[in-house]
Amino acid sequence: MTLPPQQVTSVRWTAVFPWLILARAARVALMLRVIVLALLGVAATHGGWLLIESSPLGHRALRELELEVGLQTQISTLFPPALHDSVDGPLTIVKSDWTLGPIFTSWRWMVQPFGQLLQAADWGAWTALALAGLWSLAVWALFGGAIARIAGVYLTYGETLGPLAALRSSARKWPSTVGAPLLVVFAIALLALPLVLAGLLLRFDLMALLLGLAWIVALIGGAAVAILAVGLTIGWPLMFSTVAVERTDAFDAISRGFAYVYQRPLHLLFYLIVASLLGILAQAAVDLAATATTTATEFAVSVGAGQGRLGDLGVDGKGVSDDVSDVGAFGGAAMHFWTNVVRAAAVYFPLAYLWPASTAIYLLLRRGIDATEMSEVAFDEGEPKVGLPRLAPDVATGVPQVARPETKTR
Repeated sequence: MTLPPQQVTSVRWTAVFPWLILARAARVALMLRVIVLALLGVAATHGGWLLIESSPLGHRALRELELEVGLQTQISTLFPPALHDSVDGPLTIVKSDWTLGPIFTSWRWMVQPFGQLLQAADWGAWTALALAGLWSLAVWALFGGAIARIAGVYLTYGETLGPLAALRSSARKWPSTVGAPLLVVFAIALLALPLVLAGLLLRFDLMALLLGLAWIVALIGGAAVAILAVGLTIGWPLMFSTVAVERTDAFDAISRGFAYVYQRPLHLLFYLIVASLLGILAQAAVDLAATATTTATEFAVSVGAGQGRLGDLGVDGKGVSDDVSDVGAFGGAAMHFWTNVVRAAAVYFPLAYLWPASTAIYLLLRRGIDATEMSEVAFDEGEPKVGLPRLAPDVATGVPQVARPETKTR
């Protein structure tokens, strides 16, 4: 059968392949406001770690925490030699762990205080690492929650929240965001406490005999601890996304986080693979943009300033020349600062990507498990709902039309 020429057919690829929403999540991560929020979160995290280390509760174990998410590598073949000679200092490009992508890189960076907590050599290291982990959780419950809220509204409602509105929205639900993983940790501690006490009794031979007879009970308790630990390790980003999208409490975030991890593990694995591949492409774009921006700026300025001038001002980070005045040194320090900000946007881009990707995966799992449309998102009471204008029926014809905004008269 031949279709009439005036009939147009099209395919809604997002309906056929819902996981294409992950590409939109990558677009959210590339928004300037999202990258700025991620950098603010990194600055707050580093500042808190520094304060903890310098406090009486500080410990040298905090010095082993990685400050950077990515690696910085000098390159010598990406640009022509003439360009290398014209720009002061080595050309650098920043990149994340290309093996597993920015999702795993940012996840590992976020949980590293808790990971090292399990290997603490003494109680001092344990306390310092626990405080560092709690501080990271508190910081990213605010900034990560704000990014997840931006992603949730954009992916469902098609609108973009401003950074201040996102921070206010995240702050309102901050207790729920923080409380979800902490409640799971508390439950793990309660279940593990009898096992620890059993381990103390195991020092005596008679108790070893009794525990051997009841070892199956200990194994059941260990299985419960393992289920909670694995669910928390994998599902805590989904808990953040639950609060950001549903505006619910910590208990609902825990319920959804564990359900979505254990009920659709293969779906979750597939979404993680796709999100990781898209994240690698997004990371490459950010790395290239940061490198091209700094290189083009330094090259163009060096043409006018003369070879070696930027190096004398300390823009390359190697110190200011003795011939430069204090005014020039201040200007060079400002140039060096803003150059590092641009490079930091690439180094810490994985932290900007983690939350939009987690939110998109949450929406996909919610659709598959709860049969909820991916266009549904909750708003707080009194929170303005941006989007399409309201329709109202025309008085004469009854045809819906765009409602005129109400105007206040004095």
